[in-house]
Amino acid sequence: MANVDVSVIIPSKNNKNTTAGIIRRISENTKNLEVEYIVIDMNSTDNSILSALNEIKKHNLRGCVIQSGGGSVSSALNTGIYKSDGKYITFVYPSRLYKSDYIPEYYSTIEGKNADIVFSAPKTEVVGAEMGNIDGSELAVGLVRSVISMDFCAVMIRREYLLDNHIKFYEDCVTGYAEAFVFNALLFEPKIAYSDIKLERDKMEIPQKEDFSQNNGCFSRIDAMLKVYETMQLTKKGSPALKSAFEYNKLPSVVMSCVDILLKDGFPYSAIKNSLKLKEYDKLLKLSVSTPPKLRMKILKWRFVPKLYKP
Repeated sequence: MANVDVSVIIPSKNNKNTTAGIIRRISENTKNLEVEYIVIDMNSTDNSILSALNEIKKHNLRGCVIQSGGGSVSSALNTGIYKSDGKYITFVYPSRLYKSDYIPEYYSTIEGKNADIVFSAPKTEVVGAEMGNIDGSELAVGLVRSVISMDFCAVMIRREYLLDNHIKFYEDCVTGYAEAFVFNALLFEPKIAYSDIKLERDKMEIPQKEDFSQNNGCFSRIDAMLKVYETMQLTKKGSPALKSAFEYNKLPSVVMSCVDILLKDGFPYSAIKNSLKLKEYDKLLKLSVSTPPKLRMKILKWRFVPKLYKP
């Protein structure tokens, strides 16, 4: 394996000089690190990939472009992971940029703590000062309950940890794949570190919004979360609290989110009901004492008085 500290994986499509600009900014902020840039071309028809390659060549950086063809972004990201040589991996989306000064801070933290995953949890947040020994299941429960936030676009993960535990993106899911990846990464007892750096969104000009995750229907996100839940069952990973949080909070909330999207898109109530029943998603609308009150009311109203339900 080459002596690479961090592999930066960047999916890109028709964004002109944005990818080149991202590479330039990261390289300026990581001069003391050995970084490689893996650009995943999602069938671009402009000069964005040539621009990125020129940036790599001009500054004598380590990097390459992977042509993903007509495959899914999940497949391309998996290829990026397997093609990478970095000790750690991070993902950068042109449509959801953060200022790249977090990368050296993350690297310093994950190396210093000998951790598998690092993410941002500023001390100003309630959870920040209490996360010294948090495990993967606890963090995942916090994500389900929205008391902790972790953005897939701003994490750093040990590559060996991903490969050893066969953690990858679900290639048949066009939505929910990033969220599922994060949950799966937390299942296999990783050593977790957090940085108290406050992430700042980068206002770099994006010529065309890249929303890779919303290409198709919302049912794919339900499937992705179901796959995570099934992984918990098959591998016997994840605490009882996490399994309960998924069964009575995460899965029902994802189904109801799908209902809201379809209603806003103009689909009739009867068609949505029938689709949920056909795919057996209606069976996921379970309730328990741990179901949040707001979600409980949404489910009950949808079950018994759907005509009065409003997204």
